[in-house]
Amino acid sequence: MKPLYRIEYHFIKTYRVDYTYLNKQDSPVSLWLSLPADSMTQRNIRILQQTAPKELNLLPTGNQLAYYELLPGENVAFSCLFDSYETRLVPFDPNNNKDNKAEVPELTEDERLFYLRSTPLVPLTDEIRQEAIRIVGDSKEPIEQARKLFFHLVQHYKYIYPPKERGASAMRRNQRGDCGEFSFLFAAYCRSLHIPCRTVFGSWATGRLRAHAWNEFFVEGVGWVPVDASVQVSMKSQWNKLAFVTGYGARNTKHYYFGNLEGKRIVFSLDPNVPLFPPFPEGSQLAATSQEQLLNIGEEMFAWGFQAQYGTAPYLQPAYTQFTSPVAPGPTTEDYLGSWHVKETGLIQALSLKLKYAAFIASMLCWGTYYVLSWTFAKLEWLNLFSTLCYCLFLLVSILRKEAYYVMYILFGLMLLSALRGLSLFVK
Repeated sequence: MKPLYRIEYHFIKTYRVDYTYLNKQDSPVSLWLSLPADSMTQRNIRILQQTAPKELNLLPTGNQLAYYELLPGENVAFSCLFDSYETRLVPFDPNNNKDNKAEVPELTEDERLFYLRSTPLVPLTDEIRQEAIRIVGDSKEPIEQARKLFFHLVQHYKYIYPPKERGASAMRRNQRGDCGEFSFLFAAYCRSLHIPCRTVFGSWATGRLRAHAWNEFFVEGVGWVPVDASVQVSMKSQWNKLAFVTGYGARNTKHYYFGNLEGKRIVFSLDPNVPLFPPFPEGSQLAATSQEQLLNIGEEMFAWGFQAQYGTAPYLQPAYTQFTSPVAPGPTTEDYLGSWHVKETGLIQALSLKLKYAAFIASMLCWGTYYVLSWTFAKLEWLNLFSTLCYCLFLLVSILRKEAYYVMYILFGLMLLSALRGLSLFVK
């Protein structure tokens, strides 16, 4: 039986990611670092720099897990290039030879079981299963079932960061969470219906520390289908949509984030609760003295960096740490996960992104300044005009980068009318 859909992949651009972890503590720190792996969406990974690990192991997800033991002041560095691909879910055409010859990934039985398992963050409870059955109704085809689950989340759940609790059960109970919580609950829904599903941990490929999580579910004859419910929810707001399109290069097409991804992100690791190699030393007494690190993860209080969750890391984005003494006051994200920066390669691509950001910021600052000061200074029309010219440059670059959408054109129209009106008054 031929599938109803297929997945297309289109090359977007080449990115570079630079990751570092510096041990700022007064005692040794152990670090488990998930290394990016080749997939259909990120290909041709070329390692530029890598600190030699003490151990290197292969995870069930296909990622390599590098293990380091760092003395105070020591650091880990990893840099690579990769080619990013946009993903599109399209109808299957049996009369198209290209469709019939398309290579489709397959799951081994071990992989299938791995992506159907119950974990602390993605528990397969009776409540979740019954709710998933109710949501999909009489739909039997996996993609249509997943589509109904996706729109249920989009319609009934809200985005909030940071969440007070993490995990699918907490998300279902509170009906709000961040990208991770949307992903955990979607995965739990799918798995409860015997649809293999995984949470993808990575980052937007547009700057520093722009962590993100989304999903992929597997369908025989089609492959891994991407889903990003949290972005779809966030883009209900036109201001959020403007921020996502401007800042991340997100797509604004209606319902785009079911079955499609824009190819402007990097994947660090796959799925929560993956085993750590070598194993995390259990029985640490520090967990009880680190109340500031206690988080509700998977329906239990968890001391991040001082214990494992049944031998696993809650998630690798892209790293998990073990501290051997209480964390120094004022810990940051870099103390727990490290720091990374993703940027476009090629002079024109890199400059166009910087030019887009600079033009937008200059435009908004000048426009805001103009309206704040216009009631005290009569002749500031040059500032209004300069703001419009900057926005025109921003819009032009966005069009060339294929990152423009209708709200940007509306804003340009409003700014242009304001500038023309101001000039007419100035001339008079």
